[in-house]
Amino acid sequence: MIFFACVVCKATHCLLRLFNFGATSLPGALALKICPDILGYAAKNVDIIAVTGTNGKTTSARIIERALQNSGRSVCANRSGANLMPGITAELIMNKRLSGSVKCESAVIECDEAACRLVLGKLRPHVLLVTNLFRDQLDRYGTVTYPRDCIAAGLRDTPETIAVINADCPMAASVSRLCQNKTVYYGLGEHKKTCVGSGEDDTCPVCGKRLGYKGLSYANLGVFSCSCGFARSKPDVSAESVFPDGSFILRADGDKTVCAPALPGLYNVYNSVGAVAAAVACGVPLKQAADAAQDFDCGFGRMESFPLGKRGARMILIKNAAAADQTLNEVCRAPGEKTLVLAVNDRTADGTDISWLDEADFGMLARRGKIMRVYVCGDRAEAAEKRLKRENIPCQSCGNYDKLIESLRDEDNFIFILPTYTAMLELRAKLVRRLGGKNFWE
Repeated sequence: MIFFACVVCKATHCLLRLFNFGATSLPGALALKICPDILGYAAKNVDIIAVTGTNGKTTSARIIERALQNSGRSVCANRSGANLMPGITAELIMNKRLSGSVKCESAVIECDEAACRLVLGKLRPHVLLVTNLFRDQLDRYGTVTYPRDCIAAGLRDTPETIAVINADCPMAASVSRLCQNKTVYYGLGEHKKTCVGSGEDDTCPVCGKRLGYKGLSYANLGVFSCSCGFARSKPDVSAESVFPDGSFILRADGDKTVCAPALPGLYNVYNSVGAVAAAVACGVPLKQAADAAQDFDCGFGRMESFPLGKRGARMILIKNAAAADQTLNEVCRAPGEKTLVLAVNDRTADGTDISWLDEADFGMLARRGKIMRVYVCGDRAEAAEKRLKRENIPCQSCGNYDKLIESLRDEDNFIFILPTYTAMLELRAKLVRRLGGKNFWE
């Protein structure tokens, strides 16, 4: 049954790609239908680094992939972002020859937080990176503790896996209290803010009491402690002295090097440090891992550039208040006048709960954004328009992506496109057809 499942997966994948479809999940779903245990077979003899968490999975995975390549390893990855069991299964079967040998010795696998409960025991990864756990898709999860519990359950099924965890994130850090895995912590060396933001709360994930903070970086990430004894652990890998240009001193086990992330923003400092920590845990030298954060290929829709308008455009995925606030801050920091596109859908892959629009600080665009024009589009364009108007930000609704692109062709300002996940896939596909670029799975 295993051989037949692999043949079906590979044949379906080839057929779909022949017609320019993504072939990201269906081949794996068919293989799992034929042989439910196929994932364990596909993962055998592959050194796997898994990445999970609310924000930063794709960027972190791309950095780790480059770090492993820099160290001379052959690497496969689910670059399409298909991070549920069918997508992961398809990627690993495609890395397997019908003879049973593997094409690439290592794999970097993005994994949905809730899917960790089912997937980690079959993958048995060398390392699991947990980036952060914020309020996200509560319509699906119910509470932010549910994905935390799924990750912990997955780790208990694979006790040999090294957990690399964001020490500054209370919910992520609490994973280590629910399993016995060896844990490597990472975080920032300095925290300059004084209050929790982005709709996150300061509740202790262990006892429910209010956390105390010595300092915060953004949202609820920082140096926290609780009267119950739960407190931030000292990072094993940290970003010291973050400079205005985004570069920082990277410290690990007494060794130091300078790292200048390819992507801007404090959240990408976190992504870089976490990815470096995961790569080092896999045996990659610190300098090679740091270099990977400086020259990796960004994921589709993650700070992705397009030759749109007279000055160009950048697409940045947003899906919750924590991500939105950091993205909006980077939009405001960018020099010159700008045009903004906000594309909001509320489909299953986006999360049907769009209350994060109310929690995100769109007011900063009016205060310091130098935003000259704003377009709203997507299934929930009306809700986005109402949210912006509450901040006295005039905007124009555009129900057709083709018309939107035509409107932006001669735009004088730099364009920032901020879509939710399914809006990103739709709008990006039209941009690629008109302007050129890679398919999202490449």
